[in-house]
Order: sequence, then C-alpha cells, then structure tokens
Amino acid sequence: MEPTGLARFLFELASDERLGILQAIDERPLRHGQIARDLRMTDSETTRHLNRLASAGLVTKNPRSEYELTNLARLVSVGFPFFRFLVTNREFILKHNVRALPPEFVDRLGALGEGTFVTGMYDVAATQERYLRAVKQRIWVLTDQMFEQAVPIMREKAASGADVRVIRSHEGFGRGTALLPSVERNYPVRLVEETRIFLAVLDDLAGISFPTVDGKIDMEAMLLLSDPVGYRWSADLFTHLWNGAREWLGPSATRDR
Repeated sequence: MEPTGLARFLFELASDERLGILQAIDERPLRHGQIARDLRMTDSETTRHLNRLASAGLVTKNPRSEYELTNLARLVSVGFPFFRFLVTNREFILKHNVRALPPEFVDRLGALGEGTFVTGMYDVAATQERYLRAVKQRIWVLTDQMFEQAVPIMREKAASGADVRVIRSHEGFGRGTALLPSVERNYPVRLVEETRIFLAVLDDLAGISFPTVDGKIDMEAMLLLSDPVGYRWSADLFTHLWNGAREWLGPSATRDR
C-alpha cells in the first residue's frame, strides 16, 4: 500500500491532550496560558502539543496571540462525534449491525451520541407503551413486530389530531393482521419489502432498535433519543424511509384487514 501520510496525520491526533486542545479552542480562540490552565497541563506540555498540532496544520495563532482551529481542523472535527459514538458503544456495535441503516445515516451516527439505552424485553415494551399513550402530536413507527396490539391507541391518537404514520414490511403486515381481528385504520400505512430496524418517532422522543449480527431485530435493547440532534436524525430517517415506501391501498389490495 502506497504511503499517503494518513497514518502520520492520525498519529498527531492520537492524544487525549491534543484532542482536548482542539475541543477547547473549538468554542473560542485561547491564549497559551489559558489552554494550559483549562487542560491542567504544564507550559512545556502545552507548547509541545500546540507545536505538533500546528505542524499538522490543525491550529494556528492569530494576531492576538490566540490559538484557533484551522479550516482543516474544523473539517476533521466533524468526524469526532461519529468515532465517539463507536468507541462509547463498542460492545453493542460488535454485536449489532448498524450498517442496516441507509449509508447516509450510518455516516451521521455521531448524532446518536446523547442517546441512552433501555434494555430487557419487558422494560423496552413498557417504555414503548408508556410513551405511546402520552403522545399528543406525532406517532411515526417503522416495525416488523406484532404491532397490531397498538392499533387501538394509534386510532385514538389519530382521531384526536395526531400525525400517525406506520411503515411495515409486506410479509410482517400480512402475518400480523391475519392473526388478529379486523380493524379499521384512520391513519396511513406504507409497506416496504423488509424492515431491518425498529424505529419510533414520537412528540419529543425517538427510539431505535438495531438488528443483531445474524439479522434479527433486537427488541431487548432500544436507544432512546430525546436531545434535538438525535431526535432530528430519527425524524430524518423515518421521512427518508416513508418517502421510499409504497402506500397500502386497503383490504382490496392486501385482503388482510
């Protein structure tokens, strides 16, 4: 493999102190002494790390003798949330296939960094029902689980004016409705060939479950997202999948209501 300098460049980033400096001056330019105090480093350590960052083209000193990020550093830092999410959730990611997501959303995994996991089948199911019943404005759900039990709640919410939308797989939708009494839906349903994740986007909270490495959606671990960045990622993902799904045309089309 022909050397490109990438390994050397990454080596310059491979330091908690240097990453700390980049994070500190991302908020505002700082003088040498301020950086040393904020990061609790000696003057000589600060100088050494700043020199290495400057040699890599990541920091520069402005006319006020303050250190600030270069345009290169700002581009590099865009990827930091992605890697923080991977490192923080390393054990989970080793056991789950997050690449089941569309590629453009895999690239944005850093948006999930503020999420918290609910684990255990009972706790996940209880959390789903609790938040579903509290909804006032929005229920967007993508699922291939036996979700028909939630239909009465969703009918009630839709009747009261909530924006209710459901995406199901052709197979899962037919299988689920065939086992339960007929119901009338007052909200739109769209169908896709397969659902590889579980996703729910409610008023101000979203939840997502990923498949394990063998392809089965793991409903015993749900990532809850209530922060604006994670919630927006979830809403964007649902909208992307909704726009690519086919509208369910009713019992004349599927014979399963």
